[in-house]
Amino acid sequence: MKKTFLYFFVAILLVGQAVPSFAVSLSTTSEKSTVVEESATPAITSVKDAIKQFKSLSRRERRDRIKDVKKEIKNFKAERKAGGDVSTNTLLLVILAILIPPLAVYLHEGAANTKFWINVVLTILGFVLFGAFGSIFLGSILGIIHALTVIL
Repeated sequence: MKKTFLYFFVAILLVGQAVPSFAVSLSTTSEKSTVVEESATPAITSVKDAIKQFKSLSRRERRDRIKDVKKEIKNFKAERKAGGDVSTNTLLLVILAILIPPLAVYLHEGAANTKFWINVVLTILGFVLFGAFGSIFLGSILGIIHALTVIL
């Protein structure tokens, strides 16, 4: 299990160096330009190629790469534990979650997935239950709470 887990992280590291994740490439055609988004998860063939390339390395190179991966994971955990400053994007998403909860969830998730639809339903349900009081804020309180839990 540890080997499989390790191979998976090494494959992601190798693929991550070759292809930047969440990249948006612009491809122009003779008629119009279109925006093509690459997926965040690598393709199975690229992972298999990365594993094959990793297996073709010498023992010393493999050990060095594994040490690098462990060091990066350790650094990531340390940064995550430290918390640091709240990024500007998170702050803006929190403000947007208070004003328009479904939009904030959509921007945070990057797609209209189940979390987005749950937030839409909660926001509408909040307007149905609490909207009679005449307050827009009170009507969307369920959506606001859900959006804040998703974002934070």
